[in-house]
Amino acid sequence: MILGLTGAIGCGKSTACKYFVRRNWRLFDADACCHQLYADPGSPLCREIRKEWGMSCFASDGTIDRKALARQLFASEQEMAKLTAMLYPALFGQMEQEIARARHEKVHLLCEVPLLFECGTEKYFDHTAVVWCSREIRHERLCRFRGFTPEEIAGRETRQWSAEKKLEAADIAFINNGGAEFLYRQIEDFIKELEI
Repeated sequence: MILGLTGAIGCGKSTACKYFVRRNWRLFDADACCHQLYADPGSPLCREIRKEWGMSCFASDGTIDRKALARQLFASEQEMAKLTAMLYPALFGQMEQEIARARHEKVHLLCEVPLLFECGTEKYFDHTAVVWCSREIRHERLCRFRGFTPEEIAGRETRQWSAEKKLEAADIAFINNGGAEFLYRQIEDFIKELEI
């Protein structure tokens, strides 16, 4: 099974991923892959970003300062489109390799892709799943645990499908309004159904 997992920011995707990994699923984390691509100062991606936006988006060690880059990008859809054109070929090339390897080895693979539907990547997966929770809970988590301001949350949400739209588009829904154990039970039920 190749399962694509998404959800709005703060909904609990990482918590869901931890449980799948605990149940011996392989994980492709699109955000972690992006961070690796950003961490190599000599990579083609870093060279393109330096050429487009200069050194204001880089830390003193030559790696990309993701917060500075985000501030630059979230101000403009055109700027975001430029980064997307630079980043996605490398990112989804790596994801395709992981999917091919998982199919060859006949193992379950979970691909966590925050912008799964927005990028049109659902075609890669056997099924799509969403982690969903209410807006109030998401915003409280983001402010309390990740230090986001309401303005930062709003800026990120405008670049994504709403939580409700993702919920409607996905094949499978994991509801995360009731805490981690409630979420884990739903994932366990899903995994057990696959094993029948």
